[in-house]
Amino acid sequence: MIQIKPAVKYGKITTNSIVENIVGENILIVSSKTVWNKSYLKDVISNISEKYKIKVYTHVRPNAPFSDLQKIIDENSNSKPTSIIAIGGGSVIDACKALSVAFSKASISDLFYKKASMPKSSIQLIAIPTTAGTGAELSFGAIIYDDVNCVKGGLRGEIIQPNVVFIDAELYQTAPKKLIAEVGFDCLTHAIETYISVKSCGITEYQSLAAIKTVLEFLPKAVNGEIEGMKQMSIASAMMGINLAYSSTCLPHRIQYIIGPLTNTSHAQGLIALYKGWIPLIAQNKSKSKLNQLESDLGGNIDLVDEIHQLKEKLDLNYSITSLGVRQDQIEKIAFSTNGSVQNDPIFQDNRTIIKILEKSL
Repeated sequence: MIQIKPAVKYGKITTNSIVENIVGENILIVSSKTVWNKSYLKDVISNISEKYKIKVYTHVRPNAPFSDLQKIIDENSNSKPTSIIAIGGGSVIDACKALSVAFSKASISDLFYKKASMPKSSIQLIAIPTTAGTGAELSFGAIIYDDVNCVKGGLRGEIIQPNVVFIDAELYQTAPKKLIAEVGFDCLTHAIETYISVKSCGITEYQSLAAIKTVLEFLPKAVNGEIEGMKQMSIASAMMGINLAYSSTCLPHRIQYIIGPLTNTSHAQGLIALYKGWIPLIAQNKSKSKLNQLESDLGGNIDLVDEIHQLKEKLDLNYSITSLGVRQDQIEKIAFSTNGSVQNDPIFQDNRTIIKILEKSL
């Protein structure tokens, strides 16, 4: 059953709207440093600083490393937060989703490696996304990184979905143009993959179609600073968060979890590079991969592979895994290290499929 939640509030964020959704008096805020320093949210929070006990952290790095999360847990062990506010992109929101269950008896490590079951309850979580791409604000997953053992993976479960989401397109414009372009492409990958995944359904397919059309038309406008483009992208990203909760991504995401830590590159950069190899293989298997159906549903007169190529050209996103730092002699090890729900990709057969994708992505 698909049940679309939580509450999503669209538009300018006010002190009253924040207060209405706070539980208790101990407020933990994790924010992107840039957004915290450049947006109006700092003033919104300062208006409640006398009424609540507030701690602000701006140190969380990309991929939400364990050590960054543990610093917050350790410093708040004697005064557990009653509400958490996440202000930032996917890494910040995923970090806060993990933190919302991390103050239980189970450690982050035990939850990550499934040595412990997810708690039955979580801390009230308010998500304020500032990049339009990951859809982390509405998904059931939190991608984090064990920076000691160099393992990237995730916590999953409806319990870590935020309780309320605020979307204000103005906040998304605090990001650099290149980041807007990269994470916007991430949104496109979610739309394509949740459509063709073997776990897709009618609702996720419908939302994917809308998101694909939105990204192709409005991402270049958002990168150029047009507020209407950013508004449309913010909606598409949130929709794909819902899709991620009820469908699945495909092989590019599984492989990126390996090459990201290996090359110290972002999630979006890895996906852009891997689409260089994955999309041509999808095109070679149009019937099996549902690409025929997808192109038909998009209007019938579209070559999606060509559209993706043109978008990457327009936004200067012609990355390869070579440009990210992957060497030919690392391909086999990467392929055999790739795990997770690889069978959700319609063209997956065995590790040779992953090797083909990597070789075409060089």
